[in-house]
Amino acid sequence: MSLHIESIPAPPLDQSFRLLRWRENLKDVDYCDAGGKTTPVEGAGDHWHLHKELELTWIESGQGTRVVGDNIAQFSGPELVLIGSQLPHCWHGLQRSSGLAIQFYWPIDHPIRSLPEFKTLMPLWERSGNGLLFPPQIARTIAPLLEAMLPANSPLRLGLLLEILGTLAAVPSETVLSLSQQDFSLQKGTRHQPGIQRVIQNALAHYAEPFSMTQVLQLAGMSKATFARQFPRFTGLTYTEFLLHLRLDHARQHLISSDDTISSIAFEAGFNHLSHFNRAYRERFGKTPTQERPHSP
Repeated sequence: MSLHIESIPAPPLDQSFRLLRWRENLKDVDYCDAGGKTTPVEGAGDHWHLHKELELTWIESGQGTRVVGDNIAQFSGPELVLIGSQLPHCWHGLQRSSGLAIQFYWPIDHPIRSLPEFKTLMPLWERSGNGLLFPPQIARTIAPLLEAMLPANSPLRLGLLLEILGTLAAVPSETVLSLSQQDFSLQKGTRHQPGIQRVIQNALAHYAEPFSMTQVLQLAGMSKATFARQFPRFTGLTYTEFLLHLRLDHARQHLISSDDTISSIAFEAGFNHLSHFNRAYRERFGKTPTQERPHSP
């Protein structure tokens, strides 16, 4: 598997950001030029990756597993997420999906940041480093503005983007969920990232299957000591914690959306002992699996 430090092509000379749209999955993506012209490109959103650009992603429909830094959770669209620069992320299993994404890189010396009005956006920039999940009502407000960008010319697009960012900056911070608990700065020292990525992609696809640490180390191409140092550096979690979070989040989604027995859900998620599942579930979510069910008192 190739290294996914995504190298995003620079936008055209008459634009300061890129607008992307997908209608089925995150691999088959259209780059949307000003005026409505589209060009097919290969997307990387379903691979664990990072890039220097900030990314505002509107998932109109679809469901899967969202990984942002050390945060792992099941989700269903619609949702709106702002990903900060160099923050590892992916949306796994997002099929039969649609949405829009804006990617922009406005570093400290970018001309737009010299404008006095930009000061109101600085808190948003700073908080984006952990990934931000906005409340549903804000997502519904932003969606028409994103759609309006598709046929618009370059100046109108910039105006719409600034309106979007201004709206997001004004959202009360207590209503916005900061996703990753750990700050990431992975611009340098990424020699181990291909191995970490292979392990993460395998865990996302086969989280319920038995996989020994010997197999994990072979997949990573690292010694046990190196892997123990590097995996938390890229994810904020140990491998055991990462896998446990994956299994618990899949189990939680199943508990909420089905009437299957708790024991069958636990075993399907990869837990061999129901007592371990119950204990880990309560530690992670603050309630028992029984209390999680919609009909629970």
